[in-house]
Amino acid sequence: MADFFSFLSLFIYLISWIGFGFYFKSLKKEALRYAQLVLLTGFCFHTLFWVFKIYQIFTTSLLSFKFLLNFLSWELVLIYFLFILSPIKIYTTGFFLLPLVLIFLILSYFFPQEIFSPFSPYFKSLWFPLHAFTGLFSHGFLLFGVIISLMYVLQEREIKKKHLGVFFRKLPPLEYLDRVAEKCLYLGFIFLSFAIISGAIWSEIAFGNYWRWSPKEVITLILWLIYAVLIHQRVLIGWRGKKAAYMFLFGFSVWLISFFVINLFAKGFHTYGS
Repeated sequence: MADFFSFLSLFIYLISWIGFGFYFKSLKKEALRYAQLVLLTGFCFHTLFWVFKIYQIFTTSLLSFKFLLNFLSWELVLIYFLFILSPIKIYTTGFFLLPLVLIFLILSYFFPQEIFSPFSPYFKSLWFPLHAFTGLFSHGFLLFGVIISLMYVLQEREIKKKHLGVFFRKLPPLEYLDRVAEKCLYLGFIFLSFAIISGAIWSEIAFGNYWRWSPKEVITLILWLIYAVLIHQRVLIGWRGKKAAYMFLFGFSVWLISFFVINLFAKGFHTYGS
């Protein structure tokens, strides 16, 4: 039943993306309303999938890597709805966000079920779920910030070239995009900080030390430092707009290495390749 809900949400998300495409082309409110309604329907089925799956994970103490991709796609849709309920309206984001949601969901079908977390026996410790969920939500907000930053770059280039084409007419104002990217940066950084702290506490309880300098821990620290520098530059030096957007995109390249290369191919503590 759970797998059926996952496949159904994938199909509905695809339909929703087509609807957002119509909205992006026409900017008709009816197209947006239907696209969001379809997206909400898909999200409800996707949530049902996770109701079944979380129960299964905690009863079997087995977590496959493929489900991390599935969860990322779920929380990206959740974050989209959280932002459209805010005063900052970024409706066309759905057109740019859903391809990433669909890619994560489709990739999750290609990863074998047998790639399990090396920490499965420790799931029932309170600190490990806290570490895992805060880490995944940091990924979600930072990835959402990447999509917003990409939209900012596309919008800014048209304005700079004084060629007010398709993006200028249909993307949110640069100020809106920068404000949303800033919120994603702060929230993603806070969740990432909690993930590192809770992970260190859990590691000390489970293994007797807070830090092992494993490849995953090192690259996560690098990622944390990148976003810490970006926050520093925004707050104290006044970085806004294009510089901040490019820094977000740079952080995404490091995230890709952390999430796919280190998780799957590095050997040792804290990786699925061990």
